[in-house]
Amino acid sequence: MFRSVPPSPADPVYLLSQRVRQDTAPEKVDLGVGVYRNEKGQYHELRVLKAAKRILAQQDANHDYEVTTGNAAFLTNAAKVLFGREAEILSSKRVTSVQAISGTGAIHLGALFLARTPAFKGKKVYVGTPAWGNYVPLFNLVGLEVVTYRHYDASKGTVDLESMLEATKTAEEGSIFVLQGCCHNPSGADFSPAQWDELADAMEAKKLFPLFDMAYQGMGASLDEDAYGLRLFANRGFELLACQSFSKNFGLYGERVGVLHAVSQDVEVASKVHERLRCLIRWEFSSSPAYGARLVNIVLSDGKLRQDWETELARIQKRLADNRRALHAELAGKWKAQGNWNSILSSSGLFCFLPLSPQQCKRLADDFHIHMLQNGRINVAGLNASNIEHVASALVKVTGAPSSRL
Repeated sequence: MFRSVPPSPADPVYLLSQRVRQDTAPEKVDLGVGVYRNEKGQYHELRVLKAAKRILAQQDANHDYEVTTGNAAFLTNAAKVLFGREAEILSSKRVTSVQAISGTGAIHLGALFLARTPAFKGKKVYVGTPAWGNYVPLFNLVGLEVVTYRHYDASKGTVDLESMLEATKTAEEGSIFVLQGCCHNPSGADFSPAQWDELADAMEAKKLFPLFDMAYQGMGASLDEDAYGLRLFANRGFELLACQSFSKNFGLYGERVGVLHAVSQDVEVASKVHERLRCLIRWEFSSSPAYGARLVNIVLSDGKLRQDWETELARIQKRLADNRRALHAELAGKWKAQGNWNSILSSSGLFCFLPLSPQQCKRLADDFHIHMLQNGRINVAGLNASNIEHVASALVKVTGAPSSRL
């Protein structure tokens, strides 16, 4: 029977991870998978997590199931991080929050909810490209059709706002737009506040539905600044979904801590949404992992730990910005490298695109042991003081450079 199983597409991120593991060269540089690495190229555990683990151990929490929709205190604290502690939509109880299996699980649950809601029957999902590779299969999996438009202008290294606004003009009323709130994956190209304002005007005029992917809040700027777009839409009265992950900003990748939030018109609708999501969770995976959510809740419930967390995030932001400046200085300053490297500085968060062809990316891996996705996306956190010069030198060699520097 299993002979009838159809072939499956390859996963570029999985294949890249395999190649990185197999490369034993001492000069190996991993600029691929989207995990924050410290200056030594290793997993970085936040100090507040160490403190939260000690507190949790003293509490002697058991390993019983959490309730289907997740611990209420955790969900309340998570919503405050996303929407703001004093947000009116929280005090008016118009936000429904349920725990999900990290950000990916939140998007899947949100997609499933939309696909099974009559008002969205036949509606299309609009995704700006280049995009996170899971968007299209996630929405196709629940029967939703995806339409793409251009999010990123490679020639400028910035958002292609014109293409975005054109997509809103041609989309039918009620169409779903997937919006990354900050630290765009894979480009790192984010909307400015003024562009968010313009986009909100355009989507409101066409009565379009926003689905926010908030996987990197606090990795680009402050928690509040990174949530500007989402809060703007919520405060302007949009019904929307917001998918929240604590993988990156807490370093809890393997614990799969995420939340799906739905903003409704009133408390009665919010109650119906909650019951529907409860059913979908129960029918599909019953409940979410408890350990990571407990750690997050300990930090968010304690004023000092919460402040320590934000301080640690600020250090991460600074290091990512410093890495960008250092790489750009090597390429544009020291080496006078050919090409436009402005995307390094115009991007935000973990990622940016380098102006490389797949062949050049392959040569970087084969000849210099520098690993990245074939589209030129790099994880800026993979850079450090010990490898930036090596990376810049290799980039110059594969892209062409003045002979005086080689």
